[in-house]
Amino acid sequence: MISLQTTPAIYTSPDTNLDSLRAQWIQACLSFSETNAEQILNQAFSMFPVEAVCMEVLQKGLSEFGGLWYTNRASVQQEHFASGLAMRRLDSLLGGSPAPTRNQTVLVGCPSNEWHTFTPLHLALLLRRRGLNVIHLGANVPAEQFEETVTAVRANLVILVAQTLTTAAALQTTAQALSGLRAPVGYGGRIFNMHHDLADFIPGHYLGDSLTTSLKTVETLLQTKIKPNPLKTISPEYVAALQAFISKRIHIESTIKEMFPFTPQSEGMDTGIRFLGDNIAAALQLGNMEHVAKEMEWVKVLMQSHQQPASVLAEFINTYSKAIDKHINGKGEPIKAWLKTQADSAS
Repeated sequence: MISLQTTPAIYTSPDTNLDSLRAQWIQACLSFSETNAEQILNQAFSMFPVEAVCMEVLQKGLSEFGGLWYTNRASVQQEHFASGLAMRRLDSLLGGSPAPTRNQTVLVGCPSNEWHTFTPLHLALLLRRRGLNVIHLGANVPAEQFEETVTAVRANLVILVAQTLTTAAALQTTAQALSGLRAPVGYGGRIFNMHHDLADFIPGHYLGDSLTTSLKTVETLLQTKIKPNPLKTISPEYVAALQAFISKRIHIESTIKEMFPFTPQSEGMDTGIRFLGDNIAAALQLGNMEHVAKEMEWVKVLMQSHQQPASVLAEFINTYSKAIDKHINGKGEPIKAWLKTQADSAS
């Protein structure tokens, strides 16, 4: 007797434009349906160019997922599930790309503590499909390892990607370490799109605020020697505040924990203390405390979506200011002035 094995039906969507395919892919990921999500991608890649699907379905889909999580309409698990599927698909496409046809080598990677690798992997794929020899180093690469690899492979260009203020500071450190080597440095990411003036403090070339612009800039850098724009230096007041903050940070944060009345409503403030401290140090290093304001807006909306009262944030900021006063009074004025504006807006 012959045993018949049933096979799953091939998923075909009745709606085949990229916006609809993206919506369906997001819904499949929200339902943790790997099979449906993969079949939707297979359908998209069978109908549209690789570049279009990566941009319109994967990149925009993950951006929409970020918005869903931000407003508490998607869980961390759902967002991670979608990211994992998207990254796996990009890895597969990169691995299956034709061999390089051009003799130029481009290094792509993230500086220390930057773990968001979709954008650099996406860029690496697009550059590989243009015939370049692309070496993707991935997440959290220390500056010295970039230096070693640039020398070992005789790179023609290094591309660094950072998404947050803290990793932009790490990117600055890496770019400074690479400035003595022959390979030019290009950089980009979410944080540079939000704060264009950060480019004034980064030794290298800002690639632009879109992948399309970045690809054009990369081609220009590979074909022409372009001198980076002159760098600005941070003010002596900022230098003093940064040095004082770094040296006293452990005491400042201990004082905040002693002074702030932790309650069930303020759960997670320990994470908030570290988050704010990291961003203050980065903003001082990059020359403008106002850069932290956008990160605080993110925190405010996140707290609102989790039903946390604004008074909790205002009280936390005031406590932080008192701790700054206690430990670095006289040198922490840039931090105190910024905290005051934040406390006023949170009240």
